[in-house]
Amino acid sequence: MSYIRAKKQRAQELEDNAVRENAEASANARGPSADELRDANIRRNLQQQGTSGIFEIRQKTLRTGQFSFRGWKNDYSNSRLELIDVEVGPDEDIDLAIVKKMIEIIRREYKGDFNWESPRLGRVIVLSARMEDNAGLEEFLMQEFFGTHGLYLRP
Repeated sequence: MSYIRAKKQRAQELEDNAVRENAEASANARGPSADELRDANIRRNLQQQGTSGIFEIRQKTLRTGQFSFRGWKNDYSNSRLELIDVEVGPDEDIDLAIVKKMIEIIRREYKGDFNWESPRLGRVIVLSARMEDNAGLEEFLMQEFFGTHGLYLRP
């Protein structure tokens, strides 16, 4: 009886291994799902040094705006939410004022290069928070949030 049980157990193990190998092969053939890609992005972001976060424009008029920054260090579950209000005078650009405030937040944590996950480009790119690279960072964020590449004229 024990011999028969051992044979059945061995046969079941072989079948389980074959099923697992087939599942892995078909998963590799179809590529990662949207959920798997999202989870991989989150894991990659959580492994980076510095602060990770998400900017979101909440509201905007000609002279006022509000955006949020949900930032975290090493663990998304410890995120903090900041609401930032922006006001400009009659001859100032609210879009540019919002971008400048975002850059202030970025520079709290980064003095050099940092990774930016661009929904517009669909990939992660490296940007610079250095003061000498300010014009390029402003231009990129204007395009990223307001789609004004080529329309934005610096005073």
